[in-house]
Amino acid sequence: MYIALADSSVGDRKQMERLLERESDKRVNTTGVFYIETYGSREALLSSPTVYDAYFLDVTDKESNSYDIAKAIRDKGIKSPVVFCISTIDYHNCGEMLENSVFINKPIKVAELSLVLDQIIKQKKDSRIPTIEFRVNQETFYLSEKDIMYMQGEDYSIRIIMPDSKTRTANGFIDNIWQNIGNFDCFFPINNKTIVNAAYIKEMSGMSVLMTDGTRLKVNMLHKGKISSMYDEYKKKHP
Repeated sequence: MYIALADSSVGDRKQMERLLERESDKRVNTTGVFYIETYGSREALLSSPTVYDAYFLDVTDKESNSYDIAKAIRDKGIKSPVVFCISTIDYHNCGEMLENSVFINKPIKVAELSLVLDQIIKQKKDSRIPTIEFRVNQETFYLSEKDIMYMQGEDYSIRIIMPDSKTRTANGFIDNIWQNIGNFDCFFPINNKTIVNAAYIKEMSGMSVLMTDGTRLKVNMLHKGKISSMYDEYKKKHP
């Protein structure tokens, strides 16, 4: 399991790193070791391209604290548990409760930390959802199949349209994306530039598909039969 540790206090950061390493040693023959990377600031953590399985945070800078960092992590589409380590700031009261938040008081007690880690490991095992990796510049982000309505490629750019009407842009060629999503039966190409998620198709008619957001997309005439067959096969599996 990959863990990010960000703490404004150098002493606390080193202590938490030692505690996590001891917990890792205890689990080496059961749930596996922990790989821990430490950060002293918001900028260092958020600029990392790695998506961690858990984030342990106690950044108390005036400009940006752990709650602000956690919001930025969620804005990147990362849903991993965020463990707020409470010292001088009570993160319960910083704003709206963020999804998948955990709170633990300093000084850290070994028994409490062990319990939190057990819960994170169990959640990771129980809720493992296949994701698709995208890159934009130096950033990597991950989306599950339900996060994607359709994708359109243009040169070395991919526009991702999401069910909530938001869009994201990634680097790459649409052909390469198609090669990376072969394990997802919901995706198929309808033309040279567009891959759709069958779960969000409202209607297939003529030479187009109507998506649930009202967008109508053109279907490649030469491959219409194959596209219709792929969609019919998907509907049989997911009536």
